[in-house]
Amino acid sequence: MIKGGIDTALRAGDAERSLIKYPALILLGAALQGFFRYCWRINIHGFSRRCEADLRDRVFSHLQKLPLSYFQYAKTGDLMSRLTNDIHAVRELMGFGSLAIVDAVVVIVFSLTLMITINPWLAFWSMLAMPLIPIVVRFFGRQIFRWSRDTQAQLSDMSAYVLENLSGIRVVQAYAQEQNQIRGFDAISSEYRRKSMWLTTLWGIFWPLMQVMAGLAATVVLWLGGRQVLQGTMTLGEYVAFTGYLGMLTWPLMAIGYTANQYQRGTAALSRIAEVLDTPISPRYRALPASNGSPPIRGAVEFRNLTFVYAGADAPALKNINLQIPAGTVCAIVGETGSGKSTLVNLLLRLYEPEDRTIFVDGVDIKQLPRRRLEDAIGYVSQDIFLFFGSVRDNILLGAENGETDRVDEAARIAQLLPAIELFGAGFDTVIGERGMRLSGGQKQRTALARAIIKKPPIVILDDAFSSVDAETEDEILRELKQFTQGRTTLLISHRLSTVRDADRIVYLRAGELIEQGTHTELIARRGAYYELYRRQNLAREVESMARAEGRP
Repeated sequence: MIKGGIDTALRAGDAERSLIKYPALILLGAALQGFFRYCWRINIHGFSRRCEADLRDRVFSHLQKLPLSYFQYAKTGDLMSRLTNDIHAVRELMGFGSLAIVDAVVVIVFSLTLMITINPWLAFWSMLAMPLIPIVVRFFGRQIFRWSRDTQAQLSDMSAYVLENLSGIRVVQAYAQEQNQIRGFDAISSEYRRKSMWLTTLWGIFWPLMQVMAGLAATVVLWLGGRQVLQGTMTLGEYVAFTGYLGMLTWPLMAIGYTANQYQRGTAALSRIAEVLDTPISPRYRALPASNGSPPIRGAVEFRNLTFVYAGADAPALKNINLQIPAGTVCAIVGETGSGKSTLVNLLLRLYEPEDRTIFVDGVDIKQLPRRRLEDAIGYVSQDIFLFFGSVRDNILLGAENGETDRVDEAARIAQLLPAIELFGAGFDTVIGERGMRLSGGQKQRTALARAIIKKPPIVILDDAFSSVDAETEDEILRELKQFTQGRTTLLISHRLSTVRDADRIVYLRAGELIEQGTHTELIARRGAYYELYRRQNLAREVESMARAEGRP
């Protein structure tokens, strides 16, 4: 249209009419181009956004099902970076990167076709620099991919450092480590800046090279096309149209560079996401046949020839454990730190995977029990309490799908949490902050205990659940729990023998081996490891009592 408009205008008889006709046609063409570009941009961007949401949901869902051993080595900040920055890079590749490719292909095909129609030989000479483009893209693409991946990994390290620092800000300030933390962050940030600057340098070289190639084509057209116009073998309109189409090729050339950028970043990010998705999920999430007709779990627990070794460990954490816990009884597990007490209950919960036919509930191998049925049957209070941001009520009701909301008061009363709740202005609706920052250690443990109680499970596991409460509060909790645990199988782990002395059975672990079991009276009479521990704790209490009587701290 530009060609026709100029050539027609140069002919005196058609000049006035062409000044109306061709601008109108050009305006119509631009409007149509804008409409179709709008349509495909909406579709491509919408597609990329849906893919981003689906991929993020899939990665998060996969993380929820990975074994605990994976999180022992993975950094939380790194995983957060993969869920945010890396998925964003993939979305950019699928969105604007795909759009740029579609746009470039359409414009290149359209422009080249018309250029060849106008002047095939001039089109041939103007395209001589084009074969250099794949060579440049291939050479720089390799370097950009490597440095993009390194930069994203460094960003993950920086995110992990910040997350760990803020999570432990109390310890940082209590030990006056602010400057050390600042220096550590500065070192990581400087390395990130160095890698980012080198990546920027690569792009700073790459983009001008692409523009130089476009400039070479324009130079060829100016020289050869200008000569043809002067010789009369090419009209001015054809020359202007040809240079216009050549100018339209500038964006596709730039789009190739931009898409190369997005491709390298997107593929680097996608490879990091694939590392997460390729990690096998925990066997506890494998589907098992439904058990709708199965009788309710009574709570009989048996450990049969159980041996367990953590991944990468030299020695087993548990060695040939044989133990039967009848339904409705209280079994206490005691022993030195690191003797395998928590490992034993973690295996019962299938937080780690035991060998086949080593742990049974009501005579059924727990690996043959549907995961949901096993989880609903166990109320668990760990020694490492974790509370989520939200209200006290939300944290107590966590996971209690079979617990009525109106039983929150009762669960809090049994856990001796009500006196603390009454001091809060909003009661159970009090927001406790991230990780329960507004609660004391004892209040956190009692909240976690109420969370287990409200489920009304047939099996209750208390893993050192009273370590942060004073002896008087512990006695009150135990009195309330005694009634609650009647008819429920209870596994009670504690370092305080005063907590476990009334248990139906006491098991003593040392270095992963079960060396003693029996009632408190039986073990004292045996004068073994349990007796020695009992004697040391009694002596420590007597010394503490004498110190208080003398007024010493």
